[in-house]
Amino acid sequence: MLRVTLDTNCLYELDAQDAPSLSLGRIRELGRESRIVVCVPAIAASERQPDGQQLSNFGQFRERLEQIGLESSEILRPIAYLGIAYLDWCVLSGPILETKERAIHEILFPSIAFKAAEHCPPVDVDGRRKWRNAKCDVQAMWCHIHYGGNIFITRDRNFHKMSKKSRIEALGAGEIATPEQAVAFLERDWQTKDPSL
Repeated sequence: MLRVTLDTNCLYELDAQDAPSLSLGRIRELGRESRIVVCVPAIAASERQPDGQQLSNFGQFRERLEQIGLESSEILRPIAYLGIAYLDWCVLSGPILETKERAIHEILFPSIAFKAAEHCPPVDVDGRRKWRNAKCDVQAMWCHIHYGGNIFITRDRNFHKMSKKSRIEALGAGEIATPEQAVAFLERDWQTKDPSL
């Protein structure tokens, strides 16, 4: 069964007051019907939420997933980073895991240091925020690749840049697609396998 990973912006869109795009609604529906596995990186709980705040515990994130109809999604554990990842919802790093993470980071954010201390001093709030946002994006993609995702779904233009997309896909990301592209790909894939659909 195909595995799709939703990035944080897709969760925001599903959580918006207005109706989400038809494509994201369709992806959610396909997950509920068990036609695909919808995955959500746990690192999304560490990003600023739509109200601009941070969540105080992981239970709040699970409640949010339920509210937006993703209660049956598979939650992917990122690499543990103090002050970013949630205890029990992360994995300890090692040389092999870090090698893949560094490769993703160098493609997506070549101008941001891999470690926060190398990027800026702790008192640089804006610099730390920028580093944290980059780390969350890298971890989302790391989760997608590490757990065998087929399609990474995002509207984030950084993932779609021609200078980056094919290189990330070559690391094992499968396809990087917008929600609309992902639905078109899924329908085309099913038609190929069973033309009667």
